[in-house]
Amino acid sequence: MLINFRLEYLSRYSFLFLLISIISVKTTFAQIEDSAIIKSDSLYRAGEYQKVINLLQNRLVTAQSKKEKVIEIVIYNSFGKAYSQLGKPVEALKNYQIALKKAETDNEKQQSGKILKNIGALYEEQKNFSQALTFYERAQNIAIEIKDESLLADCYNNTGIIYEQQLKYDLALSVYKKALQIYQKLQKTDRIALSLNNIGIVYKYLGELPKAIEYYNQSLIYSEKLGDKFFVAANLNNIGNVYALLKNYPKAIEFNTKSLKIAESIQATNIVVEAYGSLAEDYEGLGDYKKALYFKNKYTKVNSDYINVESAKQLAEMQTLYQTEKQRGQITALKQNEQINSLKMARQELLIQKRNYQILFTVLVMMIFISSGYLYFQKQRVKQKREQRRAILLAETNERSRIAKDVHDDIGSGLSKITLMAGMVSHKMQANGVEVGEINNITQISKDLVENMRDLIWVLNPQNATLDNLVARIREYCSDYLEGLSVKSDLAIQDEIPQIKISQEVQRNIFLTIKEALHNCIKHADCHQIFIELVYKNDLLTFHIKDSGKGFEMNELKKSGNGLKNMQQRMQTIGATFKVNSVLGEGTSVKTEIKLAQLEKAVA
Repeated sequence: MLINFRLEYLSRYSFLFLLISIISVKTTFAQIEDSAIIKSDSLYRAGEYQKVINLLQNRLVTAQSKKEKVIEIVIYNSFGKAYSQLGKPVEALKNYQIALKKAETDNEKQQSGKILKNIGALYEEQKNFSQALTFYERAQNIAIEIKDESLLADCYNNTGIIYEQQLKYDLALSVYKKALQIYQKLQKTDRIALSLNNIGIVYKYLGELPKAIEYYNQSLIYSEKLGDKFFVAANLNNIGNVYALLKNYPKAIEFNTKSLKIAESIQATNIVVEAYGSLAEDYEGLGDYKKALYFKNKYTKVNSDYINVESAKQLAEMQTLYQTEKQRGQITALKQNEQINSLKMARQELLIQKRNYQILFTVLVMMIFISSGYLYFQKQRVKQKREQRRAILLAETNERSRIAKDVHDDIGSGLSKITLMAGMVSHKMQANGVEVGEINNITQISKDLVENMRDLIWVLNPQNATLDNLVARIREYCSDYLEGLSVKSDLAIQDEIPQIKISQEVQRNIFLTIKEALHNCIKHADCHQIFIELVYKNDLLTFHIKDSGKGFEMNELKKSGNGLKNMQQRMQTIGATFKVNSVLGEGTSVKTEIKLAQLEKAVA
């Protein structure tokens, strides 16, 4: 079974970013009449991203020689957008940073706002929502300052996507419609198409599927009129996915096949990946396991080439380097002033000592020399130990990342093939009237292993060892696990979580405990309602899971086989409190608390 991550999320990041990027370029062209840039806009619309880069590289040389500063900003921003569409986020961020630095230096606020928004979209693609929101907020402040309604509406659109990820569909629908009103007021056809598509996505997640198709079709009409192949491919895939939810697999295959053909023609890798995944699921739903396996293999190959597990790490490192470079000039100036003042004082002391205390000065110089030598060697020893610790930590981090990638590429691909092949065998055996109980067991076990493998990959990745990432993963896991079940769920998971570094031991034990508790509620409690609460307040993380199931006698706790002992041991290992309360016939409650000091314990 493929990851339940349809094109609505991945391609929406891309085409939202792409459409708004095209519009930003067109707005700039209204002010800058430059043939090369105007031609690059046409190529961009046609999905010829590499040709955009090739064309503007020559134009950049001329702009630099003639010191055309605004042209340079536009070109570097265009490089960032093209690299993003080619699936190269690190190269995209590098060019955005150059454009932003030049725009801020020249006080080009409108360009700064657009670049900040684009960087936010890039981080949003990496699911780094806290960074994305930071850049969106900066862009929105500039939009309000310069009264740029179009940029403000773009920020509404991007924020709406984050609300969707946080399952705040009402808020997402509200900001999307707010953006649509502005676009309609400004008569921006491109943006209207974009907003219609986003509104359709929200209705899809609200379960109003006919209304979702209605908005997708409206957006498709606009995108076809615009000649925007990327947006057309994204719309077609979105419509196909809704038909899949309606179990109309032939219709789903029709739309997803059209989407794949267009995406391949413009080399839109992210849509190609999702189209392969969609078709694999469509054919699996149709019972054609041979074609499902074919498209699954296509999906695995293209996806492994497209996704780089180190991308998020490199993006973070580049952002840090960029901020450091901005401050370097100020730091250098301060050091120079301090050195000048120190020299003046030293010269004064030298004159005084030479006049009055020549012997004392000589002794003092010798003492200073000895002390300096001692301090220097001590400093070198400390520095050497620090570097050794960093090298060890880096080696561990790289090894964890390598293990996660190997597990994903090798074991994950193999398990997915086992699942599909077992499904094919089960289908054939059922057709011949043969008992398929064991084959079905193999299918279920392999699916469970795939899910556990994904959790293992996530836990192994050092970049995920932060409190906000942990809470986001818990929210995502609970939503995915409960989706489609008859159990009524009430999620009260805090939205704003600080970005605190936590130890991987804490991260692993908390996540696995919540996973085990949720599993017990569904598999053993026979409940019809689940309440899940997760709150971080006053340096204390609290999570509470309560079900309305059959419960059990508390004096039978020691004999319980529901995994409660394992959960209790996990929490004790990381210094957390763990409380269980159950009433026969009324349900079970599990509550645990852990302090900030324990969250950060053992973090290097």
